[in-house]
Order: sequence, then structure tokens, then C-alpha cells
Amino acid sequence: MSTITDFMTNDEIMRLLGERIRSRRLARNIPVDQLAEKTGLNRKTIMDMEAGRDVRLSSLVKLLRGLNTLAALEAAFPDVLPGGESISSRGQPRIKASSGRRKHGDAAAAR
Repeated sequence: MSTITDFMTNDEIMRLLGERIRSRRLARNIPVDQLAEKTGLNRKTIMDMEAGRDVRLSSLVKLLRGLNTLAALEAAFPDVLPGGESISSRGQPRIKASSGRRKHGDAAAAR
């Protein structure tokens, strides 16, 4: 099986993820109908995912939960800091990323 790289197109990545999802389901000997019942997803959604078609993120989360692989998201997206919050230079939890540039009027106010 291929490795996911930054140089792949979105379609290639989704197709590869679909193949891996299908392989995981088959390795665990779970029929599509049983997984659909366990996750609350319909059969077509699961088959669309396995075919690499675009689906809702919530559907992917349900599917990963149904395959007992939800912890893979934690490995892919670990907390940056303890507690999962980034702290601003003022010691406050960051709400959004900044561009790092100040507006013209902000430079005078910062002095």
C-alpha cells in the first residue's frame, strides 16, 4: 500500500484512505450492514468512504469509532500544549491565529 505524502492530490489521498478503511473493516470481518448499524451511518455513506468519495467529517468520526480506531485522530492531531490550549504572549488562551503583522494604527498603540 502507498504512503500518504504532501505531493499527492486530494483525490489520491481520499482514495488511499478509503482503501485503508475498507481493509480495516475486512480485517475485522465486519460486514458493511453491521458497521452501518453500529455507527448509525447508511450503507451508501460507508461505501462512498471506502471508494474515496467526499463525505462529511462527522461521518468519518462515526466510522472510526465503529472500527475502534478513533484514537488514531489523537495520534495525528496531538495537543500542542498541556490542556490543549495555545497561550498568547499576554498569557491568555489564543482564540485565533494572527498574521504576525500589526495594522498601522496598532503600532502606535503598542508603544
